[in-house]
Amino acid sequence: MPTINPVTRLPLLRPVPILRGLSKAHLFEVARKANEVTYPPGTTVVRQGEPGDSLCIVTKGNLDVYQNDAVVAHLNAGDYFGEISLIDGGPRSATVVALDEVGLLTLSSADFDSMLEIPYVARTVMANLAQLLRKAEDV
Repeated sequence: MPTINPVTRLPLLRPVPILRGLSKAHLFEVARKANEVTYPPGTTVVRQGEPGDSLCIVTKGNLDVYQNDAVVAHLNAGDYFGEISLIDGGPRSATVVALDEVGLLTLSSADFDSMLEIPYVARTVMANLAQLLRKAEDV
């Protein structure tokens, strides 16, 4: 059943790397704007090549990430996907499939863009993305 109170979403958002360092007020704003969605096992949540219109934060369940029909990652609670399409406006870079019942918090591109209009939030998100990019290059 969906959680109506955004305060209960804060513990789900705090550990998400792209949101790390946001003030409590800004994190609350993300929690307020996010939508809760549930997917049954076997559902394709997003498909590679389709337009990306949301950031998805996994709150429950497990998902596999495919690129060109090969599994490249496994996601579970606390992980997220969709940030690349929101940042560059390009198509989804991967297909994501629910392995069991999955709960997501989704933030639309319009809501994400409105958050980026706040300089502190934009700077924090950019710094977090840069850190993740550096970490990925080290692998």
